[in-house]
Amino acid sequence: MISFRRTRAFILSTAAAAVLTVACGPPQDAEGEKPPVRVAVEVVQPREISSIAYASSRVEGLEEALIYAMTPGKVEEVLVSEGDSVLAGQRLVRLSTDQQVSAGTSSAVAGISAAQANVDNASSNYQRMQSLYEAGGASAQQVEAAQAALEAAQAQLSQARAGYAQAQTARDNSWITAPFDGQVGRIWAREGNSSSGTPLVSISNNSAIVARILLPEKDLLNLRPGLPAYITVSALNDESFPGMVTSASSTVDQLSGLVPVEVRFDETRGRLRPGMAGRVAVLTETYENTIAVPESVVRRTQTGFQLAVVEDGRAVVREVEVGISSDGMVQITEGISFGDSLVVGGQSMLQDGARVEVVDR
Repeated sequence: MISFRRTRAFILSTAAAAVLTVACGPPQDAEGEKPPVRVAVEVVQPREISSIAYASSRVEGLEEALIYAMTPGKVEEVLVSEGDSVLAGQRLVRLSTDQQVSAGTSSAVAGISAAQANVDNASSNYQRMQSLYEAGGASAQQVEAAQAALEAAQAQLSQARAGYAQAQTARDNSWITAPFDGQVGRIWAREGNSSSGTPLVSISNNSAIVARILLPEKDLLNLRPGLPAYITVSALNDESFPGMVTSASSTVDQLSGLVPVEVRFDETRGRLRPGMAGRVAVLTETYENTIAVPESVVRRTQTGFQLAVVEDGRAVVREVEVGISSDGMVQITEGISFGDSLVVGGQSMLQDGARVEVVDR
């Protein structure tokens, strides 16, 4: 019985203490105020912030070419290896001379000889007719006919010479040469294989690299040549290379609903190669000497956005206007100023007018 009474008294005293604690609330200082809230602050400084549009792309050499044979033939010799640097006009592959090409050349030579003989005969005849006409032994019509025959023979000679030049060009096409300075990429040509229908060699000029990307329609009005950009390549441990927009469509592509853009990268130190994949970033809008704060410190309300600053040891909650956002930062266009003490830690439950204690983060 004694034990029951002691237990009941303990329970009652504990409950009373709990009621007292709830009624009194959290501890207060001597003036009856709540203790200061511990917060971290940063002085608002001018910053730069950019709105960025992203797209994935494989890059290309500024000049790239798949080289085909102009005339059919058999690959006799491959003179370069993949990765070789070559100069414009340098020989890459030698093809056998096709029988048809050889026959065409021989026929063209014979045609020139025959046409030249016709010209010589027609010229002699024309001169003879002129002499007879002056002596009264030929009519004017005969002279005109001789002149027409000479002109026709000369036209045939010109045509024969053109045929020979064409045949010679076909013969010269047995040499596959580099169209520009660059680096040999892939080689499909194999000795003994036919050159017909497939590329023989690919060449690219790596002095500059380009990426052709598609960006969202919302960026259309902000896209223009000259905008800064960069590409990040995961295969190179997320190394980034600066670039610049060289062209941007003024319309939206009808098929994709996106905006075609070309970005050029010049300073690649030879590390960015054609065919590499990366994430291209285009800085569509950039603001300098502006206020940019972490998105995490901005409160979203039903009517807009708020930030908390510290003035004279107390919290002041301000309504603010926001601008662009990028990479976890947001631009503040109205509501706070350079030099304000912005609360960046402990602001989530902070009330306007509450006393604060500034601490290090």
